[in-house]
Amino acid sequence: MLYRITAYIMLSINMILYCTESNLYLDKLSKPISIVVLSISISMYMLYTIKLKNTKLLLANILYTTVVTYIYPPLLPNLIFLITEYLKVKNYGGRYSLLIVYILLAIKIELYYTNMFLGIIASIFIYEIMNYESRLLKLEKDNYKLREKNNTLEEIRKKENKTAHQNIEAVKIEERNLISQKLHDKIGHTLAGSIIQLEALKIVIINDTEKGKEMLENVIDNLRNGMDDIRQTLRRIKPEQEEVNLNNLKRIIDDFSQKSNISTNLKIEGDLNEVNLVYWRALIDCCREILTNSIKYSTGDLLNLEISVLNKIIRLHIKDNGAYKGSLKKGMGLIGIEERIINLGGDVYFDNENGFSTLIILKR
Repeated sequence: MLYRITAYIMLSINMILYCTESNLYLDKLSKPISIVVLSISISMYMLYTIKLKNTKLLLANILYTTVVTYIYPPLLPNLIFLITEYLKVKNYGGRYSLLIVYILLAIKIELYYTNMFLGIIASIFIYEIMNYESRLLKLEKDNYKLREKNNTLEEIRKKENKTAHQNIEAVKIEERNLISQKLHDKIGHTLAGSIIQLEALKIVIINDTEKGKEMLENVIDNLRNGMDDIRQTLRRIKPEQEEVNLNNLKRIIDDFSQKSNISTNLKIEGDLNEVNLVYWRALIDCCREILTNSIKYSTGDLLNLEISVLNKIIRLHIKDNGAYKGSLKKGMGLIGIEERIINLGGDVYFDNENGFSTLIILKR
């Protein structure tokens, strides 16, 4: 907007200076009057550009400038400037035809070639600057729509997270109620029955020792069965160690995939229940360090992880398809992996040919 106003003002000033120096047309329009006439046109253009943005005002300025140009022909470049902008605003064609008519009229009124070319340049300038402003406006609108869409998606994500959290809490409450109900149904009745039998035992054992021993055995059996029920209930509640550690590893891999453009492929072979907690912690820490290094240094787009539980060893192999040049240099991360595995009596091998590869072997 500022560029357009500045260009129109400079074009108008140039026309005044042109006529003053050449003393042309001053018999028809004196210098002060020509300045007033141009000031009116400039004011109308600034009003249209800055505030009203009404094409009717632009059209009125064109008609006004046309009348003035008839009296004062050197204003022809100003007229071509305004008409070009009007055609662009209305998305009309005929820009090149307009330039041809302008050149013919400029030759007819014997306009200096410098000023004639100035009008052509002004016409091209206003057309291109309005193209730029149109593209900029479109980008701003697209950016606004993207922000709105992003805000909408963020709101949806928050609602989904809230719903998921509420569902998790509901599941926890339901599990607590289920545990409470099971303990009440099984353990509560067992304990209540045992207490009643023990109360009766205090009386019976005085008069009938054999009967008292029999009742005591029943109480012991009931309590033993109650303990078995407690163990079974807790065993169903507590997940297997293998499931917990595997889920932790999958979560780390999923986070890695989200933070990078590298796809992952996890392969499991053997019974993971045979991997003890110490080994699991070491393997997960090593995987985390290798994935972090892949984000920093890998040029590939695929990373394969394979955990194999064999007869005598546990094997972890991680390899990407990136390209590495030069010899392998071990940083703090790789040294930390070596120390961690060697302290457990295992072996580590690194290789950067055909992608970066890490092989970890732990003895069972």
